Amino acid sequence: MMFYNYNPKDKENRFTMVWLGVLFIAIMYTAFEAPISFVLEYDVEEHNMWWDAIFSGIFIADVILRLTNKLRLPSTQDSVENFGEDESIKPYHKSVWLPVDILTSLPFDIIAALLGFSVPTKILSLLRLARIVRVVKLRTLIDIFDFLPKWSKASLVIGSVMTIIHWIACGWMIVNIQTSLDPLTYYNHALYWTITTLTTVGYGDITPTSNIGRVYTMAIMLVGAATYGIIIANFSRLIMLADKYKEERKEKMNGLMQFMKFYNIPMSLQKQVFSFYNHLLTKNISDEDNQIIKDLPQALQNELNIYQKIKFIRNVHIFKDSSTPCLKMIAQKLEQTFHSPNEFIIRKGDVGEEMFIIGHGELEVTAADKVLNELKAGQFFGELALLQDTVRSADVKTNSYCDLYTFRKEDFLEVIKKYPNLGEKFEQRYQKRQADQAASADVPIEKKAA
Repeated sequence: MMFYNYNPKDKENRFTMVWLGVLFIAIMYTAFEAPISFVLEYDVEEHNMWWDAIFSGIFIADVILRLTNKLRLPSTQDSVENFGEDESIKPYHKSVWLPVDILTSLPFDIIAALLGFSVPTKILSLLRLARIVRVVKLRTLIDIFDFLPKWSKASLVIGSVMTIIHWIACGWMIVNIQTSLDPLTYYNHALYWTITTLTTVGYGDITPTSNIGRVYTMAIMLVGAATYGIIIANFSRLIMLADKYKEERKEKMNGLMQFMKFYNIPMSLQKQVFSFYNHLLTKNISDEDNQIIKDLPQALQNELNIYQKIKFIRNVHIFKDSSTPCLKMIAQKLEQTFHSPNEFIIRKGDVGEEMFIIGHGELEVTAADKVLNELKAGQFFGELALLQDTVRSADVKTNSYCDLYTFRKEDFLEVIKKYPNLGEKFEQRYQKRQADQAASADVPIEKKAA
């Protein structure tokens, strides 16, 4: 389960996310390789030792990173690693995972080679098979990766299903030994039997020949229908979640179109309405966001509304690399306002005390009846007023219905007192802008007050 104050996209969490991705691949490889090597008992060759060294190195590095607290994982208030529900109250070095991780990190193939391959192949493959216990951690990894797009989540579901099918096929090979087939054909038969059994097709061309094989087959038959149902349900849920809000938006758009047609709304106004509604759909998951959280206490609603703002301001260039706590503080200070076309937001000669971030709409910067710049959603203006006392040197007027966020100087100074890196970014932008303006004839939106 994701922690409320943990955001995988934060800059300080990027290394952890990359590392967990590498660890995920290593665990998935082990989940496929260990069972098949146990079943086939293949001889260890040089390439096996290379792969063994690589993945053992990843697992050993993971143990070291956790012991040295280099990974920024979701944690409790006491900074205790929450990696598995049963161990969430214990630090890693005291949890049962430490000895398990150390044991399953050993390069068994290399150790066997150093011992002159005196270790029986069956014992070696059994030791390798012990690494499958790491699959338990995949659930937590998938929870942390919850921010991934839907196609990635679908890939995770497919990977999980393939792993289960692979394990069942390996189990079939254990209870139905076929010495007359080459390894590839043997595995292909087992895989074919698994899929036809799980999908309840059961052509009957491959059947068990022993009592234990029949028992195993009956067990798979019993769970096959349920497993197949779970797979279909997961994919259906992903599709439904992907389409639910799209269908709601289509219905809303159709209703708006009928409204415009019935009342003969001018085309220019229609464009403004559809443009603003498209903006709302882009900014929100649906037009009923407030209804979704309306049953929560007001304090929690306010907190969630802050994170709605964070989603928007995180994409604003100057705030892009700011930490979540910093963005949260900024979001608490922002004031949202709505404006009609041809409305002046800034007048030349005004004393600047705030900057503006454009949520939606278009504005133009003018001076002496000359258009200096056109501003669109995601851009900001007037930021110099946050750094020093300024007088606006140009007019800024709306060209359409606009949604603006105001960030006042007193709030900005409070934020940079706690997060000075943000102030440095504004200062750097100011210096660059001054240099650019010195090389051009454009009039700035504001100038330093005398």
